Amino acid sequence: MPAQRPIAVGLAVILIVGGVVAFRPQPVGLASARAGQAASARNKGASNAYVGSQVCAKCHRAIYNVFSETDMGRSISAVSPKLLEKFPNSAQVFDAKLNRHFEVSVRDSGLYQTDYETGADGKEVFRDTQKVQWIIGAGANGFGAIVKHGDTLFEGPLSFYSKTQHWALSPGYESFDYGFSRPILPACITCHSGRPRPIPDGNGRFMDPPFQELGVGCENCHGPGAIHALQMKDHIATVKGGDHFIVNPAKLPLWLADDICSSCHQAGDARVLRPGKNFQDFRPGTALDDTEVLLMIPPRRDAPAQRDLLEHYFSMTLSKCYRASGRRLNCITCHDPHTQPSAPLVPAVFRSRCLTCHTEKSCVVPVAIRQHKIPPDDCAGCHMPKRDVKEISHSVLTNHRIVRESGESYPDIAFHLTTPQLPDLIHIDSIPGQKDAPLPSVTLLQAYGQLMNAHPEYRDRYIALAEKLQTSAPKDIPVLEALAFAALQKKGREAEAIDYLERAIDENSTATADFELCGSLLIRVGRLAEATTVLQRGIRIIPHDGELYRLLGNGYLAQNKPAEANDVLARASQMFPENTAIRALLAESLKAISKNREP
Repeated sequence: MPAQRPIAVGLAVILIVGGVVAFRPQPVGLASARAGQAASARNKGASNAYVGSQVCAKCHRAIYNVFSETDMGRSISAVSPKLLEKFPNSAQVFDAKLNRHFEVSVRDSGLYQTDYETGADGKEVFRDTQKVQWIIGAGANGFGAIVKHGDTLFEGPLSFYSKTQHWALSPGYESFDYGFSRPILPACITCHSGRPRPIPDGNGRFMDPPFQELGVGCENCHGPGAIHALQMKDHIATVKGGDHFIVNPAKLPLWLADDICSSCHQAGDARVLRPGKNFQDFRPGTALDDTEVLLMIPPRRDAPAQRDLLEHYFSMTLSKCYRASGRRLNCITCHDPHTQPSAPLVPAVFRSRCLTCHTEKSCVVPVAIRQHKIPPDDCAGCHMPKRDVKEISHSVLTNHRIVRESGESYPDIAFHLTTPQLPDLIHIDSIPGQKDAPLPSVTLLQAYGQLMNAHPEYRDRYIALAEKLQTSAPKDIPVLEALAFAALQKKGREAEAIDYLERAIDENSTATADFELCGSLLIRVGRLAEATTVLQRGIRIIPHDGELYRLLGNGYLAQNKPAEANDVLARASQMFPENTAIRALLAESLKAISKNREP
């Protein structure tokens, strides 16, 4: 079985909301772009803390009550008897490819998932049952499960899919059984909850409690509210003077308002954090690009992009509606995040939004024909068709490109979005007026690194840029990782790759791949004692990575230390019972111990 490595949570919760917001043209030039942030500059100061939606609700009860019922307001929930009434909570799933059985069950008002295997004789090889602490998602496409071991959160192997009304393998489990060892990472949970509290570079570790607020809340879009709440309590702010300590997206320049939405609804092909930033650092009213860089591979005329997964903002900018409006159309033109119409009302609500710019005569389809469709006169149903999401089974997304007809090709502008400074990628969240500004070389290097496995054309650029940065950024971890990769592209350069990886680790890398690769290379070249040191260090930093334990056990066996190998592998088999490779090595260590005891 190939090495099992943790990957970020794959179940993207689709947050589709609707409503009415006034259409208000605003300038988008560089001067107004930066000026637009001035009004909320104080909002991002360290002294302005997050207080939670319950504090907001004291003055904004009506809005809070309505928002709490939206998909965003219910983006994550603690498991409770009331919650368990909302979806089937008993299921049995067998996957022949993995030879694994999975179960969902309820006992003592708690939700549990089980992962187990049976042998040819029908007896159980292992059984691992874990209590689900939180359900992630509101049900638009489904629910995922989160379990907790110590201070680390993990994904459950089964997810519930609304389209089929059945539990099935969570995204990513189709090829490997990760059991309950796939960590929940900040890049995902930041958008699926209100105020998560991940430990920086913790690989799934969280503070206690792990969530300051469960569901997406008021401050996710309006920014921290401590000073605002204090002002309102003391009646300091005036209608005339306004309140610069809270963000009203409807009063921001359109691009800054869209940045709030894009922070979760626009993925891109590569997402690179700015140096020293983490995903919790973005604050509404500031440029998203100041926190993270969103990049996309340019579409080609012979093979236009077909991804719709979390590409809502980019798709919208390619729409004729957006271009014809002079870029005055933005996310909240059609969506009011405070409310979510019920399914029967959705066609009429969004039709009313379309009719703020269009008329009945805008549609070439005769009224009689439109009225006989189900649902009738559904503008979005025709011009923003839903389609299956390749990345997530049993899921659908809305095409925000607002096409004239299904299958419509990309507009010509889609093929002219690169710049001389960045000819091979589209900088989606670039600040208006700064589109031509070059990206820092290390940022571009990280983007190439994220892209090159799925898009090999970026591999040579990755290596060339790393070699260019070798002198100017010799201690930068992404540069050292890239140089190690470059060394391994040629035979006989394992020692060089090891040196780069050891230097990255000494610079406090917390990447599982660095420890795994360094350890495996040290074992390969026979530097077994060094491998042991590196792998033990990796396990201390990342205690939930099964591959580190497997490599350490293998290293001990290579040193003819079966007792030490057995200690490591016995512990690992308890932590990762689904890991076939660990179980096989454990049997090998026991066999070696028995052989050493023979007279």
